[in-house]
Amino acid sequence: MRRLSLALMVLGALVPRSGGAQSLFERLNLDRLRLTALGANAGPVRPSRAHRAQSYGVYADYGYIARSWHVVFSATYWGSHFRDEFVDTFEQRLREQVIDPSGDDTLELGRINVSDIALEVDLRYTPRPNAVLRPYAGGGLGAHIINAESPFINDTFVESALDNISAGFATFVGLDTQPVGRFSVGLQARVNLLSNLRYWTARALVTYFFGNQPPSSPP
Repeated sequence: MRRLSLALMVLGALVPRSGGAQSLFERLNLDRLRLTALGANAGPVRPSRAHRAQSYGVYADYGYIARSWHVVFSATYWGSHFRDEFVDTFEQRLREQVIDPSGDDTLELGRINVSDIALEVDLRYTPRPNAVLRPYAGGGLGAHIINAESPFINDTFVESALDNISAGFATFVGLDTQPVGRFSVGLQARVNLLSNLRYWTARALVTYFFGNQPPSSPP
């Protein structure tokens, strides 16, 4: 009953009321969302507890919802493995619990792989949307699917603790330019913060607009 009541409250906020009152959907200008461009990005990623890796992503620009503010949806992947110092610390803790009277037992965890699939929505602020050089900044929210794999931890509580779906926050700055027709190129520096992981990426972006120019910022 509590969930039903909450759902009805949310639905009531989104549905327009009589007398011309706007719904929450309209007040946030989300009715302006239109697919205006598609793009791809790639670049190095530096996780806090894993080795450097390469990230790959695709994104869809849904245009402006307010003056200089527009919405971008993205999906990004990277894969790496935990750095030796973190694995060695785990190995040492395990050795301390092993009873080895002869002192000849060995323990080798090997490589523990880790990957992230991020599904995010960004809100970008572009102060000069129609300029030749278009700097921007913003933030985003997303769902991150973290996966860890190793023969030593497979099907154990350790793997269950490392594998999770986590909410994350991102902040970024970037620069775009449109040298040829409907294509633009750009660079972006980005930091992602999760509950148990953080990483930064430097991305090169290529965007294709469904028009000769990027969509103008609404007044």
